[in-house]
Order: sequence, then C-alpha cells, then structure tokens
Amino acid sequence: MVQAAKLGERYEIAFIDWQMPGLDGIETGRRIHALADGSKPPHLVMVTAYGREEVLKQAEESGFENVLIKPVTSSILFDTAVVALGGEGGEIEPAQSTPVIETDILRGARVLLVEDNEINQEVAIGQLEDANIFVDLAENGEQAIRMIEKNDYDVVLMDMQMPVMDGVAATRILRSDRRYQDLPIIAMTANALASDRELCLNVGMNDHIAKPIDPHQLFGVLMRWIRRDGGNEHADVPHVSPPLNAAESGSAPLAIQGIDTDAGLRLTGGNRARYEILLRMFVERQADTVGVIRLALSEGDTGAAERAAHSLKGVAATLGASALSAAAAEAEVLVRTGQDPEQALEALSLALEPVINGIEAALPPEAEDDAIAPPSGDPSTVVAPLARLKKLLETDDGEAADFVMDAKSQLAGVLTPGEIKKLSAQVGNFEFDAALENLSGIASRLSIDLGGGS
Repeated sequence: MVQAAKLGERYEIAFIDWQMPGLDGIETGRRIHALADGSKPPHLVMVTAYGREEVLKQAEESGFENVLIKPVTSSILFDTAVVALGGEGGEIEPAQSTPVIETDILRGARVLLVEDNEINQEVAIGQLEDANIFVDLAENGEQAIRMIEKNDYDVVLMDMQMPVMDGVAATRILRSDRRYQDLPIIAMTANALASDRELCLNVGMNDHIAKPIDPHQLFGVLMRWIRRDGGNEHADVPHVSPPLNAAESGSAPLAIQGIDTDAGLRLTGGNRARYEILLRMFVERQADTVGVIRLALSEGDTGAAERAAHSLKGVAATLGASALSAAAAEAEVLVRTGQDPEQALEALSLALEPVINGIEAALPPEAEDDAIAPPSGDPSTVVAPLARLKKLLETDDGEAADFVMDAKSQLAGVLTPGEIKKLSAQVGNFEFDAALENLSGIASRLSIDLGGGS
C-alpha cells in the first residue's frame, strides 16, 4: 500500500483474510485506513470462514464494507468487486458463497485417500462416505503407488507432506508410468502459498484442495474430475442419509475455549457425534505435540519436528481452533527455515493448553469400566441396529463406522461402555472380522438372534 501510494498507483480494493499470523485482518484494515492520511482509502472486503456476529461487527467498525464467507467463488468475488467499486457500500451483510452441491453423481465412485494424519483421515473418510463414495486409505506415497497398481480409482486425494514418501515424489513416479498419466490426482495441503500450488501442478497433479478441507470445496473438485460417463459400476452401493448437525438433532450447543465449534462442525461434515470423537482424538494425539517437536529438534530430526507442527496446524484448523493453528504455523515456518523456534514453541504451548483443557471439560472421558453391572435395558431394542451393523460389516461397507457412532445412544441402554468402545474401535480401524466376532459374543450374552446364525 505504501509503495503504491508513493508511485501514485493507489489500490482501489483490498480483499483481506481475517485470520493471519502476525497481523490479523482487523488490524490490517485499521492500519490501511490510518495510512490514507486524508486521502480516500481503498474499499476493504473481509474474507473469512466464520460468519459470527462479533467478526462482522469488528469488520464494520474497522472500515470494511463487506464480508465474504469462504469458500469464495469467482462469481461472488466479481459481484463484490462491482458493488464496492460502484460505491454502493453500506451495512455489512455477509455474502454466503457456499453452494449447495448435489453429490448423487459421485455415488459409487472409488477414491484413494493418501493421508498420514489419523484425524484428517477420519474427517475425509467421513465426508466421502456420507456421499456414498467408496474410500481406500494409504498412509504414505509408497503405499499409495502399490494400491494404485492393484486397483482402479476414479481419483486420488494426495496429501503433500507425509513420512516415507511424500505426495510430490509419489506423483512424479505415477506420472512417469504411462498407465497413470490420465489418473486425476488432487493435492491436499495446509500450505496456502502460491509456490506450493505451482509445485503441485508442475509435478503433474490436476488440482489442489486447501486444508482445512471444506466439504463443498471437496465435492466441487471431485465433481470436476470424476467421470461417470460409462454408468455407475457400483450401483448397488446403499444410499446414506446426510448426518444431522447439532441444531437438527436437538443437541445443546458445544462451547469450548479456543474453538469455533460451529466452524469445526461444518468442516468435519456436520456430524456432531463424529466431531466429538475427533475432538477426543485430538486430545489423545496432540496434547504433547510441543514436547514431540522439542524432542525431535534435540535429536536433530528437523523433518519430524516440522511434520509435527504441520500436522497440528492442519487438524487444529479443521476442528475450528484457528488461533492454535496460526501458532502452529509460525512454529512450523521457523523450524523449516532453521531459525530458533523456542519463543514460538512457548506461544504454541500457551495456545494449545487451554484448547486441550477446554475439550476435556466439555467432553468428559467416556466410561470404560466393564466391572459394573451391564445396563438393564431391554435387549430386544438393540436387535435391529446390531443386525444392521452386522450386515454392513459382512459386506465391508464403510458406512459401518458412522452407523456405530449414530447408534451409540441407543446401544448404551443395553451394551456396556466397554463393549461399545471396543466395537467402535474395531469398526473405526476397519477390523470388520474382529468386529463381527465381537458382535457374535454380544449377541450370545444378550441371548438375541441377529440373523445368519448369530
């Protein structure tokens, strides 16, 4: 802005992100107005993933004329610029740019998800299976190449940063093989730099999805690259109804310090039960991330330290902890560039601790004690859901994981907490044979028939 003013080439409009490390969008807007010094400042437009009232109020007070809610489409961007440059500014009304996407065309498609982070895996698999898409999982590029050689996929969702072999190296190898030159490969990365997007395209990736992955952006990209011209070869895939969000299910709002739970719920597919499980996983997997980074640095493993910070940055953003994500991003940059990250790690620890404590306070640990007497509910009330689960497991249907989560409250009146937890873990880890054996034992204890000899 200062350089443009000196050259007499004033900017007419500025689109400014709300959440940025160092200087956020609100303060940036204030400083731009202060630079005007009597001259007309540029039109300011806030861009944010959050439509909360306090954000809109702060933006208006800081001189912003409009607020765009991510993801922002080209048409929304164009219309906003036309209105701003036409001088029709007024009271802020957030422009809702999230389109309604009909995903039926994707039903039965087969996708390979290449992702090493367990929470990101759960989020992506949940979103894809909600749309009746078959999903296979690879945890690194090397494993992905082996799976692609054995199976036919409509599209590959490829994380960029992974141990063993990253997404860039895997894509280079795949593109060197004529069999896979036309296979759609979509990059997934939490790095928003233009250089990262350019790298994705240069190695042969077809498109790019920024983390945290917005469901509308995900399905929009998939619809662009998945071709179903030859008919649906998986036409027998069962239809799954979209999950209820918190408001629809009647659940009380979830308030956690440091987390925008509305944004997190939206980014994780709108399934409240799934979101709570992901939050508990976050506590279990990420509570000691700062210690992990420090240990890796002390051992000279800067790659592991950078991956740990990168992972925390991504999952925090996905769950709605934007300030924590920004703190992790700052630590990641310092580690990557070889600078002293200790001050950033202290700040990261201060940002992480209240989030962990807030989750633990809002979501007390689930009971695990099987020594207590089993619930006294009527076993006949769980015959239908357990029989349905049995059928899903027998057909290797990925819907089983979401089905268990949705049925927990009904099962809790009859099954013990330990039985539910073990069953959920087995299904969540795709250990379907073990889950079927577990179901058989539960049916035997309850003296119920689930069909098929159980």
